[in-house]
Amino acid sequence: MKQPYEKNLLEEIRKSGGPVYPPAAGNTGWSCPSNIAIVKYWGKKIFQIPTNPSLSMTLHEARTLTRVEYDHDPKRTRREISFRFEGREIPAFEERITSYISRMQAYIPCLSHTSLMIDSRNTFPHSSGIASSASSMAALAMCLVTLEQDITRGTAPGNLLKKASFIARLGSGSAARSVYPRLALWGKTDGWSGSSDEFAIPVTGFHKEFEGMRDAILIVESGQKKVSSSAGHQLMEKNPFAPVRFDQARGNLLRLQSILEQGDWTGFIAVMEEEALTLHAMMMTGKPGYLLMQPGTVSILHRIMEFREETGYRAGFTLDAGANVHLLYSRQDAGAVEQFITSDLLKYCDEGMMIRDFMGEGPEKIMS
Repeated sequence: MKQPYEKNLLEEIRKSGGPVYPPAAGNTGWSCPSNIAIVKYWGKKIFQIPTNPSLSMTLHEARTLTRVEYDHDPKRTRREISFRFEGREIPAFEERITSYISRMQAYIPCLSHTSLMIDSRNTFPHSSGIASSASSMAALAMCLVTLEQDITRGTAPGNLLKKASFIARLGSGSAARSVYPRLALWGKTDGWSGSSDEFAIPVTGFHKEFEGMRDAILIVESGQKKVSSSAGHQLMEKNPFAPVRFDQARGNLLRLQSILEQGDWTGFIAVMEEEALTLHAMMMTGKPGYLLMQPGTVSILHRIMEFREETGYRAGFTLDAGANVHLLYSRQDAGAVEQFITSDLLKYCDEGMMIRDFMGEGPEKIMS
């Protein structure tokens, strides 16, 4: 069953009658950040519809840079797509991208007559354990909606960012949130005007206490995870605790609304850490259950809680769908927290690996 935004978009395309645009060639490029979820997205329905809403902080340093050269010809019957990652051709990546673009033709019809040369790279090490699907699919989505505007001379239907979020979601759910700055919400949520399961929306009006929030990404285990996020989402379908978890996420988002408005760091940390621990509890209670935390992960969590209790500094943890820890902290407390990281936490990281990041301003156009 089609969702409201998708239905309206397809109807606009149908009404346009499939106009033929003249040949056009050019290039476009976007740099898009990754994001870290505060309220977690874990579990999905068909067509990348989330089972619960999620809220994330957009990062700044951890980004994917994607450039696309395009050649549109309405007479072309067989288009070509090439994809290079970090300067190399990787058949598995190219196959996934080609399949994705074929699906996007329904929403960007001019793609069916457009050959593409795509080059992509990350600003963070591929082995760092950071999931790059959010930043990479968001960057590609921004390129696709931009080249559509170029080819159609600005007549293509749909708000650019909303459409980019919509098609990014169809490549990777969390990518829907990476097209917006600072904080983003994805998933229909009572009390959040404009929220949708089909695309993310920016979260605005939060207290200045949270502006410039820092994120130290502590790499406990680099490399590929033993269980992929896609497999983890599927396992939620039979998890006996899934309904309670989905209700918990919706409740936490309602709590966060006032927490963000009031600048309540204590409440923010409580929700964030509860969400992180619940995410991994869902992994452990699945059928079959599995454990992605490592001893270093648990040691870091203990030290963060002890440090906060001892000092009162505004710092708390969240976790990705793996062994790594994100330590989010106030910019005002940065000096003391970063000293603590160096003295107490880096010893638990893989070769002392850490990525310093902070709340970012979203996608950036790459000038050719």
